[in-house]
Amino acid sequence: MKYCCQNALSVTLSVLGLILVSISGSVAQPDNNSMTAGDYIAIQQLVNRLNFALDYCTNEGQDFADLFTEDGQYIIDQGDGNPSVRSHDQLAALAGGPTCDSRRTVPSSYILHLSESLVIKPEGEGARGMSYAIYPANHGNYLNNETAGQLGIYHDVYVRTAEGWKIKSRRHETKPVIGEVSL
Repeated sequence: MKYCCQNALSVTLSVLGLILVSISGSVAQPDNNSMTAGDYIAIQQLVNRLNFALDYCTNEGQDFADLFTEDGQYIIDQGDGNPSVRSHDQLAALAGGPTCDSRRTVPSSYILHLSESLVIKPEGEGARGMSYAIYPANHGNYLNNETAGQLGIYHDVYVRTAEGWKIKSRRHETKPVIGEVSL
């Protein structure tokens, strides 16, 4: 009898082990439209690094430019068809590089960037993101009355590269219309 119960318990544990391995194997294998928790965290950190690199001209603007893919772009969408910033050098210059003088002087020194309430949506081999574009005052100073507080929405496209997640594009929509915003 003792042998019978031990054998049944052993078989039961083996079956449970196979079920757990089967379940964990299916969870660990994301399809093309899903992401791991690590992917979400990596994208959140990418967005956070982007704001600091832009505001503080780190590494002469190169840190900002390096967060984008080789063909990445930053678009300031004011509804007037403004061109986008596309090349690595243009992206570094947007962050103030190579001298960083523009980020140290008024009025640009008053501009800080926050991406708040980031929503990430898996899409194909990458993801899309949307967040509030917020420009807080810097020591009580701000660029102008139009550029203080919530200033539109960031629309991002992220791609997974050999170096990790990068930004393919960021479109800063400065005048979003309620009811027409979608991720």
